Amino acid sequence: MKTKRSVFLLILLFFIVGGLYAYQLSPLNVTFDPTGAGSARVYTIVNDSDEPIAIEVSAEQRIIDIDGNEVNQDGSAYFSIQPSRMIIRPDSTQLVRVQYRGPQTVTRELSFRIISEQIAMPRGAQDAAQGQMISFLFVYSTSAYVRPTRVVESVTPTVTKTSDGKLEIVLENTGSVHQMLNSLAITLTGDNGAVYTLSEEEVGPLSGQNLLTDSKLRTIIEIPEALSSSENITATISYDYTYSV
Repeated sequence: MKTKRSVFLLILLFFIVGGLYAYQLSPLNVTFDPTGAGSARVYTIVNDSDEPIAIEVSAEQRIIDIDGNEVNQDGSAYFSIQPSRMIIRPDSTQLVRVQYRGPQTVTRELSFRIISEQIAMPRGAQDAAQGQMISFLFVYSTSAYVRPTRVVESVTPTVTKTSDGKLEIVLENTGSVHQMLNSLAITLTGDNGAVYTLSEEEVGPLSGQNLLTDSKLRTIIEIPEALSSSENITATISYDYTYSV
């Protein structure tokens, strides 16, 4: 397993091979149907350099823990990728067909990464002549989802007091599709009648995060003075996002 942060990652890996070869991958965000024509998508890889490049395409399943760390697991059992390894000639385009092969009944959206990774190609005598030069190998980590049978958008907030006297605010995706917490606002209400809206800094660790299905995200703040006498505190949230494909 390996950890990747953010919706789209362009990772520059240093490798001692000489030369710099870039490429383009599209699309960066895809939704698959569990069955039918929409269960297959075509990705386009463009080698816009003047040298051949080697590419490997793979699938990984996404899991995000409560602190927002993404852990990716092998997702090869869910997809057929043709071709999965290739050498693309200079100024050429390669089409890659990705077919979802997982369960046909999907009650909650499944989340994946389709990853295109450039592989170092030995250059033989040319490398030796150039010596140890720094090169960059490009990795595209794209978002891929498998659509559920029914779209339900629901995020449930809970508030608890921690053992060290702080407030833990947890947002749980209780719906069937991922939710982007754009422009997130959180308001707390105590049983003493006090109301407190989290500051931009306090809500910052959660704002803009991608809350996947069956996932939780949390932030911990100091107890606001207005709520210090409250035994029970509830939360309401609002954010700017509507699921679409």
